Amino acid sequence: NAASVNFTSDSLILWPVSGTLLMDYCMDKTTYFKTLDQYKYNPALVIAAAENDQIIAGASGLVKSIDNSAQTGTTVNVDFGNGYEAFYGQLQNVAVKTGDYVEATTTLGYIAEPTKYYSSEGTNLYFEMRKDGRPVDPKEYLTDYVE
Repeated sequence: NAASVNFTSDSLILWPVSGTLLMDYCMDKTTYFKTLDQYKYNPALVIAAAENDQIIAGASGLVKSIDNSAQTGTTVNVDFGNGYEAFYGQLQNVAVKTGDYVEATTTLGYIAEPTKYYSSEGTNLYFEMRKDGRPVDPKEYLTDYVE
C-alpha cells in the first residue's frame, strides 16, 4: 500500500491530538523552555494533552521507527513519503509497530507522563515534521490550525 504514501507540499494532516499549543515551532529565533530555564530553537509543536489522550497519525504513512529518547520519551516516526516525516513524542501504549501502514486516523499511541525535559510544561504531545531531514513548521500542513 506504499503507493498511497505520497505526501506533497499541498498535503494536509489532521491535528494529532486536540489541545492548545504550549510551545510553537520556532527555528528562526530561540524560544524559552520553562523546564530547562533556557532559550533554544524548537523544531516541533508542543501541544497540551492529558495523560492517556489518543494520538492519531494525521496522514497516511509507514511507521519508520519507534524510539525512546531522554527528551521526548517514546517517539513514533511516521514516513509520509516524498521526504516528509513526522515524529510523535511523549507516548505510551504504542499501538503500531515498525513497518505498519497507517491511515490519517490510525491510533499511534497515548500520551504518557512528560519526560523531565517538559515537567513544567506538563503532559503534552511533542510533534515534529521534517522534509528531507530538515524541520518544517507543522502548522503549514495542519488542516484545522487556528491562530
